[in-house]
Amino acid sequence: MNENFLVLLGLGNTAKAEGKSLVGQIDAVLPQTQCTQCDFDGCKPYAEAIAAGEAEINQCPPGGQDGINALAELLGHKALPLNEAHGETKPRRIAVVDEKVCIGCTLCIKVCPVDAFVGSSKIMTQVIAEECTGCDLCLPVCPVDCIDMVESKSIEERASTKQNESLNNRQVQERAIRDNWRSRFEFHQLRIERNKQERDELLKSKMIALKEKMAKDKSQKEKIDAAISLVNASKVDNEAK
Repeated sequence: MNENFLVLLGLGNTAKAEGKSLVGQIDAVLPQTQCTQCDFDGCKPYAEAIAAGEAEINQCPPGGQDGINALAELLGHKALPLNEAHGETKPRRIAVVDEKVCIGCTLCIKVCPVDAFVGSSKIMTQVIAEECTGCDLCLPVCPVDCIDMVESKSIEERASTKQNESLNNRQVQERAIRDNWRSRFEFHQLRIERNKQERDELLKSKMIALKEKMAKDKSQKEKIDAAISLVNASKVDNEAK
């Protein structure tokens, strides 16, 4: 059997042995690139769709045929060929920014699902190579095409440089890579939700302050109008006398 297939199947079986839900078992096999090529917003949403019978197991190009076969074995399904409508399987890659061309627009920072880009407005952006999943989501948003995707090390090379590394050690190393990407994606999602809540709360407080000011202004205006009315009434009484 293909060694990569055995590693991926081992990840799913380990998750099963740990008592994780079916979604957790499927998610353990998925590559955690969070690329959305499967037409879902990340690996876990795709895993949830597979578990619910709302998506096929062959919609993940980064996982490749080995990933599909591992999911089929894990779930007791028939193996399917990769659905090429979702893209083609490519070697693992990472983003590299051309410093001379980058204008510091920060659009890549905003779309990166694992916060692998660092920088700020009008300052050259850099990539944390170890954290980049190679999802390609930064490419279409870059207005100056300053991002290139370069081939990263294979699973075997990333796992270890040892020639005779055991399958179990490779699985441990691969799980560490995926757990890291998964946790960074989850933190990214939490950060987005937290920022949204903070913006909503700020907007709410501003609206409350504006309404209070409007009410105060209205009360003040009513007092002024009442005072003017009293003055005018007094003038009329004096003229009548």
